[in-house]
Amino acid sequence: MENLLNMNKNLSLSFLVVLIIYGCTKDFVLQPISLKTTFQSSEPNLFTSVDGTTYLSFISTDLSSEESKLYFSTLDLDNLKWNSPSLINSSADWFVNWADFPRITANNSNGLSVHYLQKSGEDTYSYDIKVMNSSDDGANWNKPLKLHTDNTKTEHGFVSTINYNNDFLSTYLDGRQNEFAKHDKGIKPQMTLRATSYNIDGEILIDKLVDDRVCDCCQTDLGITQNNIPITVYRDRSENETRDIYYSFFKDSNWSVPAVVNNDKWIISGCPVNGPAISTFKNSSSVVWYTEEEGESKLKIAFSKNIINGFDDPILINANDPLGRVDIEMISETSSLISYMDIVDEKAYIKVQKINSITGNNKFIIIEEISNTRASGFPKINIIDDDKTIITWTDAKNKYNVKTMLLNNSYFD
Repeated sequence: MENLLNMNKNLSLSFLVVLIIYGCTKDFVLQPISLKTTFQSSEPNLFTSVDGTTYLSFISTDLSSEESKLYFSTLDLDNLKWNSPSLINSSADWFVNWADFPRITANNSNGLSVHYLQKSGEDTYSYDIKVMNSSDDGANWNKPLKLHTDNTKTEHGFVSTINYNNDFLSTYLDGRQNEFAKHDKGIKPQMTLRATSYNIDGEILIDKLVDDRVCDCCQTDLGITQNNIPITVYRDRSENETRDIYYSFFKDSNWSVPAVVNNDKWIISGCPVNGPAISTFKNSSSVVWYTEEEGESKLKIAFSKNIINGFDDPILINANDPLGRVDIEMISETSSLISYMDIVDEKAYIKVQKINSITGNNKFIIIEEISNTRASGFPKINIIDDDKTIITWTDAKNKYNVKTMLLNNSYFD
């Protein structure tokens, strides 16, 4: 039986406005972080390294030339601004997508890795995952390498990457079976989930299949526990088109047999483009996801004290009419902050909400009104220390500009 948060879902716009004003007037609850550019920006992502450096990656696309540029910047927290963006790479043959975008990751030795998607053929969904690494904190970047080992002109993407043993571990959707099936009737044409690890020099260390049938275009995510167990979460796809959230963990050089987080039994004939997110704290983990169980849009979160034993029964998150597009950060072994998009009075808002696995505390704050179109992308959150969280998103109402906000976590106390 699911735990239900006992709170009225019908929130009036006036109540939201009160929250917005409260956030703006109370000292150090929400503060904007300046990103100064002379060009459009979109598809932001965040990462904080073990030494406390916070990185922002984003794309800028020139619509007239179709050239896209991938940038990164580091946070100057004292002055509430992002340092001048640095160019990583650019090209006119990238696959730039509102839901499938670059991610920057740092190891423990001033090393950075970032991925992007590059077209591999004339078909719309023929593209490769390209990775670029830097051993000097982004001052110089190695030549791009292909993350996957096949040469099929198929879809590869929705990459998640973590720092693993001072190297990099990625999980991603891989479409090679769709091509192989054309030549071998024993192979089913379906999307798979793969995991690949590599070092800062671009050497592939481990390349394994995790799940041989998954949803075609939902985001994956990765977390890692204190005892060094990576966990991946993703949307599965059964033979009868049930597309619930599954997980697998990497232990003793193998990925565990994929298991369901919860049997929502959401059956849908197409991909909802709405994947899960996971975060860890010590050896605990929590995963948040969107579902349309029983025809109603819902958000759920599940906690695990030990991933070997799976996840506890999920908590239904109080939301009005959620669009999903979730992200998560654990702040203790029993509490997580989640971000998502919610519709109230026909307007979309970014919300950040605290969920406690024991008390069911679900206090939330409105970050900003946002476009409910694809152009607004997927907002991301990132804890930078015990007291502060950064939220970033694409402002599609203002010529595609990346916006970021600093949130004081004490708001939820």
